[in-house]
Amino acid sequence: MDRSDYTIRNATEDDVYAIQGIMHSAFAGYLEDIKNDYKLHALTETTDDILEDIKNHAVFVAVTNEGRVIGSIRIKKLTDDLAYIYRFGVRSDIKNIGVGSNLLATACDYCIANGFKAVALHTNTRFYTLARYYYGKRFFVHSTTTDKGYIRALFIKELTGSRDYDISPAFKE
Repeated sequence: MDRSDYTIRNATEDDVYAIQGIMHSAFAGYLEDIKNDYKLHALTETTDDILEDIKNHAVFVAVTNEGRVIGSIRIKKLTDDLAYIYRFGVRSDIKNIGVGSNLLATACDYCIANGFKAVALHTNTRFYTLARYYYGKRFFVHSTTTDKGYIRALFIKELTGSRDYDISPAFKE
């Protein structure tokens, strides 16, 4: 699949079921990849939860020219300077062809356009390929925690070169 085969746009109510399917598939695969059975909120969220995110936060989807949603990413404002990326996933049958990278770039562009100095996200430290992926996208590990029952790394990407931002609101995510 080539970049001309899909577009990235704001999610709508019509995308809720597709987003839910992608999240369930992506996060179930995530658990399989790290050989664990943690209770992830992404696997229990309802369509109402997703709709609430679409209404209150930035949610982008990658959509094929035929109209099939193939990936999504969510961004929420934590402070005037800090955004948080969550529920980021791509259909398992099209991974590693750039869709996720384009969704992440769109999210970072959105954050820059909205004046954020940094963006944060969490991921499992045992998912080595994902940790390497974020390093490759210029994120760095700020800290780790076990508050969700596994070792999570808080990754940060500075968007403006300024280090004048408070990261502490991301600890609660």
